[in-house]
Amino acid sequence: LIIDRTFTDIFFFQPKPPARKESKRYYQNPIYVAKEYKRMIETGEVKNQSELANKLGISRARVCQVLAIQKLDEKSMLLAIKQIGNPMHGKIVSISMLSKYL
Repeated sequence: LIIDRTFTDIFFFQPKPPARKESKRYYQNPIYVAKEYKRMIETGEVKNQSELANKLGISRARVCQVLAIQKLDEKSMLLAIKQIGNPMHGKIVSISMLSKYL
């Protein structure tokens, strides 16, 4: 006895989600970041560098590194970097790049 059986399966697939638009990366000028950190400490928004690090979710060593950027030669390098503006259109200069000159 031969029995002919036909099975039919129907699959429903979720529609493909729309492609996410890549947002442009946002780079901050390290000089402006350092000035903002200094302002936060001087105005009493935070008590010290440790509290600032906790508030921003970064290490205290990173806060020290950022604040040290202000010790660079004001007349040459800092003025050139300030002229770039904030935000920058790309990673033109970073904190780690500047820390080499401290």
